[in-house]
Amino acid sequence: MMSKRRSVIRLFVAAAATSLLPSAAHAQLPATTARTAQRDYQSELACGARATATAPTATIRLAEGREHGKALFGPGDPIIVRGGTTQGVRVGQDYFVRRVTDDRFTQPGSDGVPTISIHTAGWIRIVETSADAAIATVTRACGAMQEGDYLEPFVLPTIPVTPPETGEPDYLNPGRLLLGDDRRQMGAAGDLMVFDRGSDHGLRNGQRLTIFRQTAGGLGPVAFVGQATAMIVSPETTVVRIDKSTDAIYVGDLVAIHR
Repeated sequence: MMSKRRSVIRLFVAAAATSLLPSAAHAQLPATTARTAQRDYQSELACGARATATAPTATIRLAEGREHGKALFGPGDPIIVRGGTTQGVRVGQDYFVRRVTDDRFTQPGSDGVPTISIHTAGWIRIVETSADAAIATVTRACGAMQEGDYLEPFVLPTIPVTPPETGEPDYLNPGRLLLGDDRRQMGAAGDLMVFDRGSDHGLRNGQRLTIFRQTAGGLGPVAFVGQATAMIVSPETTVVRIDKSTDAIYVGDLVAIHR
């Protein structure tokens, strides 16, 4: 009787231990690999702020949405354009949607000329046309599109190749950060801002930049604030990507080009 009881206990313990082991099917499941989010810098650059010294004179502009009273638009939404085949608008064309932003924080350029802040609301594609009007659908919304926004031909910017770390920052001839996007007056690593140097000042796409502040009224050592890369170079201004920052970066901070 005792021997039979011991056998039953052994069977119970063995069954319990087996139930705690992972099944063969479960043990063969592959380990999951964490996915890292990738930033779409091309789209971010296309959405980024722009600066100009003269107000845009574009005549092709957005009208209201096709649905009465609709004021906010997302990808795929239809929108009416005040411009058609008479103005050169054709089915299949892509356009940036932009507007002038009343930005009181914008700094004047190095020549003292006031700078106009341009906000990119997104881009659209023309799907129907008539002589003086068209219908487009929203391809990408960077922000709110609104009646009166103007259109410019769409070209997706390219990401410049950053050269190896060469040259020294030219602290004696710095530029100055003019603006952030849509009235933003400060930035950090990963943000895009605009400063008042361009190809007319020998700048090229991919060039490295140092963002700094002066100390002791310009008599002390420079205070390093961040590092940036020239992404879209125009004659007088450049869109820069902030790569590294040790403090909040503000409109008005100085920018030294690596020579």
